[in-house]
Amino acid sequence: MNSKWRVTLPLISLLGVLGGCAGPMPKPDPQDSWVSLREEPDSVLMAGDLDGKRLNDGRYFEVPPGKHRLDLTLIIDGVGDDDERNCQASVRFDQFKAGGHYRLEETSLGQDYEVKLEDSKGKQIGKQVAFTCLPS
Repeated sequence: MNSKWRVTLPLISLLGVLGGCAGPMPKPDPQDSWVSLREEPDSVLMAGDLDGKRLNDGRYFEVPPGKHRLDLTLIIDGVGDDDERNCQASVRFDQFKAGGHYRLEETSLGQDYEVKLEDSKGKQIGKQVAFTCLPS
């Protein structure tokens, strides 16, 4: 591959990925539950899977009413490139309601990272779950 394509091809790929993230958030479907994500400044929290099926957009979950398992990915920035950590967690909740708005909020204390599920009033309704983290 010539040097022009070695620079151009990764740049095109990066723009494609960033373009997908930069789009507007869709309107919530009133038949489903909407689950937003909130992370701390030094990390990125992303929706991964819903009931074992990969999601198209990592910024939120939209789930039908009922019982579901939400899989999350947390990327934690380190001091240098080698210090970044990739973390995984799953949250289960049995009572998602149509039209409901929920939030998964990541918190940390030192090197311990957890997530809790809250309802639209900020009341914790899901058990805090610890992330399993590995160096990237």
